Amino acid sequence: MIDAGVLKAEWTKFSSIRSTMVLSAATAAVAGLLGWLFSSTAAKEYATATAQERLDFQPLDLGMRGVFIVQLLVAALGVLVASSEYGSGTMRASLAAVSSRGRLLAAKCGITVLTALPVSVAAVWLMFATSQMTLSAGGAPSVMPGDPVALRLLLFGPLVLTLLALFGLSLGVLLRGTAAAANVSTAFLLLPVMAGASPGFLRDLIGVYWPSMAALQAVSGKSELPGALGFGLLVGFVAVMLVAAYVQLKNRDA
Repeated sequence: MIDAGVLKAEWTKFSSIRSTMVLSAATAAVAGLLGWLFSSTAAKEYATATAQERLDFQPLDLGMRGVFIVQLLVAALGVLVASSEYGSGTMRASLAAVSSRGRLLAAKCGITVLTALPVSVAAVWLMFATSQMTLSAGGAPSVMPGDPVALRLLLFGPLVLTLLALFGLSLGVLLRGTAAAANVSTAFLLLPVMAGASPGFLRDLIGVYWPSMAALQAVSGKSELPGALGFGLLVGFVAVMLVAAYVQLKNRDA
């Protein structure tokens, strides 16, 4: 259970660190910029496309390609919730002030969710709105928020990103350093993008079952797995990572 006093203290620490607040704002801004950038390029390509290429045009997929970059920023936000205390040396004071390390980690999870969820909602919705308006203005097909696939993306996309922020938090606790945790999270999240160069069986395995990819594909409706299973892979993976973070926090000194 999350202690309200500990949660308040964690918020005070989080909001006092300039980098976390800047990263939160930058994530939404970058999402809007990427939505405009990718959709502008797609609209220009549509104008000179063949008839078959126009039939194959996927406005939602093309406009939301920036999610693969935004996920890195949201995960980094989770990293900072934990690693900033190790970097500043305040973790020892936090552990001394909170008798239960489980309550401290729970409070950090709470702050991560309370911060990452609205940031993720803003990022996904802004990217969607910017990209679809840009496509429409450029004479290319676009989708409305009421489209079933678009609605699923708008509702569940922010949840996927929030889970990735918790993944970043767990890495921050496990690796106890911003650079190391951010590098590992970036490599983990970008591996599916680079899997095209892998052997066939490995490429298929990563493309379908990699936790972050499985959840994003489930949200976009492109998954070869049932939607609940694809999303569940990420939930289970993040839960395991948080358990590992708790075990380390409990058994190791700051």
